[in-house]
Amino acid sequence: MPMPSPPPASAFQDAALVLVGHGSALNANTAQAILDHADELRRRGLFAEVHTAFWKQAPFLDEILDRVAARRVYVVPNLACKGYITQQVIPKAMALTGRVTHRIGAGGPMEITLCDPVGTHPRMSRAIADRARSVIDGHGLDPADTCLLLVGHGNARNGQSSMQTQAVADALAAMGLVADVRTAFLEQDPKVPDWARSTPARNAIVMPFMISNGLHGAVDVPQLLGLDPEHPAMARMAAEGHPAGPYEVDGRRIWYCRAAGCEPAVAEVILDLVSP
Repeated sequence: MPMPSPPPASAFQDAALVLVGHGSALNANTAQAILDHADELRRRGLFAEVHTAFWKQAPFLDEILDRVAARRVYVVPNLACKGYITQQVIPKAMALTGRVTHRIGAGGPMEITLCDPVGTHPRMSRAIADRARSVIDGHGLDPADTCLLLVGHGNARNGQSSMQTQAVADALAAMGLVADVRTAFLEQDPKVPDWARSTPARNAIVMPFMISNGLHGAVDVPQLLGLDPEHPAMARMAAEGHPAGPYEVDGRRIWYCRAAGCEPAVAEVILDLVSP
């Protein structure tokens, strides 16, 4: 399916964009991806204002709209899937009544549109495929002997996280990039340490289907794979985006990519989500 055409430069000149993330009071890297995307969109000058807001760190969700002067506001959750945060936390904190909310703001009447989270957009699958293809081509891997492992957070009590991760994995499998596409999770089966049992492939390209390179993507997942998160290549991967590896673990070769939400293509996803 072709991607939508980019919006004209004048489409949002009177509008504000608010990028919403999880955030963390304990790990500053959790917010870095959303800050980078906000900087990129400010640089393009498409919106009158570009703001960021977070659930777990300042600026907080319940205060951000008081900082917005524009009458038209687009709120884009920089999250992997629909779920508790998009359906309960954001609407409650920002006093949203549905997809479109009309209220009185600091500058007068305000129309606020709550968009879908970035992880649900089909362009995310293409961004992951492009990153995996760079590893395959750069290292001359045999696609027939390569597994693309998509790692999600998962939640044993709420299946929406794993369902979205699996949907992306299915889209990647349909592209035929590698012979095997698998999923693994932090908090539900199949768990990350068990990934090798599910595939005979000698090579594995691991992509966290997460929106930031915070604690989970930078530390927890590598450790569960038997990798050293303090390895210098891991730091370069986080800073520059080049996958780290190969690492030899139990007879397999692993290339580790930074979280999908750090990909530059997310800026285009955000623009697609606010476009009519």
